[in-house]
Amino acid sequence: MADAIKLTEKSAEVLNYAKANGKVSVSELSEALGRASRSVNANITDLTKKGLAMRVKEDVEGEDKPVTYVVLTDEGAAFEA
Repeated sequence: MADAIKLTEKSAEVLNYAKANGKVSVSELSEALGRASRSVNANITDLTKKGLAMRVKEDVEGEDKPVTYVVLTDEGAAFEA
C-alpha cells in the first residue's frame, strides 16, 4: 500500500524532518523548514489523512496552552519519501 501513497514535496519534507528528529512540535517544524505554521499544518493534515502521522497535544510546563507535536505512525516511520 505504501507504493500507492503519493506525497507533495512539502509533505515529504515534513515527514523526513519528523523521521530524522522524532517527536517534533509544529512550531519547531515551522522554524526548521522556514515556513509558516499554517503551511506546515496543511502538510501534517495531509500526512495524517494518509495514516503516516498523527497530532499529539501535551501540556508543557511554562506554556499557556497544550503544545501540538507530530508523531509518525509505524507506517510513516517506514515510509520512504
